[in-house]
Amino acid sequence: MAQRPSIHRTLVVRLVFAALCIAAVVMALVLWVEMRNIDAVVKNQAAAAAQRLRWAIMEDLDAPGLGDHDRIRRTLEKPLSVKARPPGGHFVLVRILDTDYAEAAAASDPSYEHFGAAKACVAAGMDRSALQERGTWEKVSRVDGSAIIHLASALENSRGEHVGYAEGVYAVSPAVLARARLQAAVVALVAALIVLLTALLLYPVITRLLRRVSGLTDDLLHANMEILNVLGSAIAKRDSDTDIHNYRVTIYAIRLGQETGLSDDEMRALIKGAFLHDVGKIGIRDSILLKPGNLTEEEFEEMKQHVRHGRDIVGRSSWLSDAAPVVVGHHERYDGSGYLEGRRGSDIPKVARVFAVADVFDALTSKRPYKEALGFGETMAILARGRGTHFDPGVLDAFVKIAPSLYEAYVARDDARPRHDLRERGRRYFVDKDPRGRGWRPCKRTA
Repeated sequence: MAQRPSIHRTLVVRLVFAALCIAAVVMALVLWVEMRNIDAVVKNQAAAAAQRLRWAIMEDLDAPGLGDHDRIRRTLEKPLSVKARPPGGHFVLVRILDTDYAEAAAASDPSYEHFGAAKACVAAGMDRSALQERGTWEKVSRVDGSAIIHLASALENSRGEHVGYAEGVYAVSPAVLARARLQAAVVALVAALIVLLTALLLYPVITRLLRRVSGLTDDLLHANMEILNVLGSAIAKRDSDTDIHNYRVTIYAIRLGQETGLSDDEMRALIKGAFLHDVGKIGIRDSILLKPGNLTEEEFEEMKQHVRHGRDIVGRSSWLSDAAPVVVGHHERYDGSGYLEGRRGSDIPKVARVFAVADVFDALTSKRPYKEALGFGETMAILARGRGTHFDPGVLDAFVKIAPSLYEAYVARDDARPRHDLRERGRRYFVDKDPRGRGWRPCKRTA
């Protein structure tokens, strides 16, 4: 069975993955917020420039018909010169319009590298309804990494009278944009680092909690296994002088399950079912269970009810419920002549087909109150006669390969070896060894 990865390695991988995902989301969110802040900075900067322009032409705004249009034009051209440009940005195109949106004066800076884009903004027009409703309107555009803002605002003279509109295209300085983007990147990176640092600080806390939970789970698992052992042994001693049958038949079932390629989940179900296959015999009278001779037809019908009793018993426990296929199906026969349900072939759960061979092999080679133990040759001959009728041929063929070693190692042994071997063989399916040497940890729960 392949070794499961360390719980610590799994925790690290998942924690790092989660931290990176959260950090990426946080970084994207912060960048989005900061880019919106950059837009706000650009708009505020353009609005401030427009307000300065308004005060520069206030004399003409107070005059009828917007005063001297040539003087307004000359005033508009002054901040467009290279020497007069402020470091934060400047207008590359500006127009003064009357209340009917007719142009009164205009100035532009054709030397601006994206002047064509600026003209296109003006040609596309403004949202006049928004301008009239709010008194201002703006739209930020980006061209080859540069930001330009097309804006318009209502103009009032010193008496607060609406006399026209100012429309312009404002280009933000590349240095201002670079600083804003750097600040956004730094803030986003700091936020991501905080997330990663938080994950790093949480790791030892989570691992300590996991160790405690793992330890408690391991203790609970061992307690369940002990109860399984005690219950199975108690039932086995009802119709035998010893409980060693349960250990032997479970070892046989494990070896045969491995030989036939059962999955880990199926192996766990097989082991539980092997220990508890006869748990229903607790409901059978001793006069029938311990009768040395053959059972009458009525007695045999009562004996068959131990399967139903067993199904009811294991069905009451979520941890034992996956043992039901073995408990219910170990007396089914491959040709459909078994009990209780009369299943045949592949309709019988594979774990039950595997256990049926192991159970009969142990029953034939063991001494019981009503019979003596049979030898290996006679036992294998009886099994062979059941091929295709009692037993799954494929499962029986697999058992034939391992039967000699099992017979030699375990038959007629009442010492501690079967118990020891079962603990070692069964442990791999219920607990895993931590690759870092930190003790045994529970396998996945199967019920």
